Amino acid sequence: MTRICARETCTNPVPRGPRGRPPIYCSPECRPSRANVRGLTVEVDHPEHTTDGRSPDRVWTVRLRRGRRAVVIADAVGWPSANALAGELRQLLARPDQQKGGTID
Repeated sequence: MTRICARETCTNPVPRGPRGRPPIYCSPECRPSRANVRGLTVEVDHPEHTTDGRSPDRVWTVRLRRGRRAVVIADAVGWPSANALAGELRQLLARPDQQKGGTID
């Protein structure tokens, strides 16, 4: 018997694990996360193409995503800048009980 992913919009089959409780989601992307309370995720990815002639694997895009909707925050930035921005966004979106202490303003 093939099981289907428990996410409402997903029709992918769920792979059977070797032992333990059987999974109900086909992938980590379909599984709801306790840490992601607002449904927002921060993604760092390569763009499909660049307009300035640089190779797409040398530039990065930072976007916020909720379900199928996404907004690009930064495009065609370097790896250090993309990761720094993504870290700041993740910290901003974290629940108060998950935020780490910092310097006092």
